[in-house]
Amino acid sequence: ISDTGYDIWELFESQSAFPSTVWLNHEMQVYDQMNNAGSWSIGSRIDQMLEDCGSLCEGDGGCTTAPGDVNEDETLNIQDLITMVNHILGSSLVVDCALEAADMNVDGVVNIQDLISLVNAILGSARSADINGQAKIEYVTSGQDLIIRVNSNYDLEHGVDIAGIQLSIINDMPLEIQLKDNSHVNEKSSFIGGINRYLAYSMFNEPFDGRSTEILIKSGGNLSMNDIQVIIADINGDAIYLSHSQSGQNPQTGPYSFELKGLYPNPFNPSTQVSFSLPVESHVELAAYDLRGHKVAMIFEGAQTVGTHSYTWNASSLPSGVYYIRLQAGDMVTSQKALLIK
Repeated sequence: ISDTGYDIWELFESQSAFPSTVWLNHEMQVYDQMNNAGSWSIGSRIDQMLEDCGSLCEGDGGCTTAPGDVNEDETLNIQDLITMVNHILGSSLVVDCALEAADMNVDGVVNIQDLISLVNAILGSARSADINGQAKIEYVTSGQDLIIRVNSNYDLEHGVDIAGIQLSIINDMPLEIQLKDNSHVNEKSSFIGGINRYLAYSMFNEPFDGRSTEILIKSGGNLSMNDIQVIIADINGDAIYLSHSQSGQNPQTGPYSFELKGLYPNPFNPSTQVSFSLPVESHVELAAYDLRGHKVAMIFEGAQTVGTHSYTWNASSLPSGVYYIRLQAGDMVTSQKALLIK
C-alpha cells in the first residue's frame, strides 16, 4: 500500500476518520468497519466472511496423499516414478500435496534418495539394515573432459552398493554426461536455468557394478569440483557420505592426510567435538549444514597449520535432526553426518 497523502482515508472507505476495527476479506478488500466493536460483533463478522468465502476458505486438514503417490491417483506405479524424475530434473515441478508425497524421507528435499525409496515402494522391497556407507569422489581432468570417479569399494567396513547418483552442475551451456558401463542403469538429464541436472538409477533398484563407477562430462575439463553437487544413495535410499578430491590437488607430504577424523560424541546433545587433519598449511572452513544445504553454523574459519586440530560445535540453538559437518581447505572438501538428539 502506498500513502499518497490524504488518499489514505480512502483505504478504509471511512471518509475522514479511522475506524477502530476493520475486517479484510480473503481478497484483502474491506468487508466491514466499526467503532468500539464487541466480541459478539467481531465473531459475527468473521463467521459471515467465512460463509461468503465458501470453499476457498475451507481447511483440508492437511495432505492425505500417500507417500510416493506423486501424481495423486492413489496408486504407486511407473507414472509416479516418471513424475518424480521430472521434478528432480526441474522440467515439471510438483507442488502442495504432491510435493509432500514426493519427499518420502521427509527431509524437506526431493532428490535421488526419494527416488530410490519410491522404486523400493513400487517393488514392495523391504528396507535392508542401515549401512552408513562411505565413498570417495575424485575429479580428474582428461583433455577437455572431466571424469568423476566414484569408489565405495576402498573400505571393507563402510563399502556399500551404489543405487543412484544425482549431479547438479553449474555451467552456462548444456553438457553431455555419460555413465561408464552399467548398462542396466537408467540415465536422465536436463539443462534449465544454467544448471545441468543428471540422474542415474535402476528401475529395479539393481546396484551399480562393483561398488564403483566413472562418469564422463564431455567438455567439462574447465569445471572445478566446487561447481558440482553430488548426491549418492544406497539401496535403502539413504545418503552415502562422500569425501571429495580433485586430481593433483590433494597433496600429502608427511604423516598427515586431508581428513575429517570424526565427531565425538555422535549422536550428541548439544555439543560435539570435531577433529580433522591437514597435510599442508591451508585456509580452512569448517561448517555445519542442514539437510536442505543451508549453512547453520561456522565452526571455524581461518588459516590452519599442518597436523590434527579439534573444535567444539555447540548446537544448543538448533532443533534435533541430521546435520552435515563440511571441511574445506582450498579445493579439498569432505563431510560427515552429525545427529543432534535433544
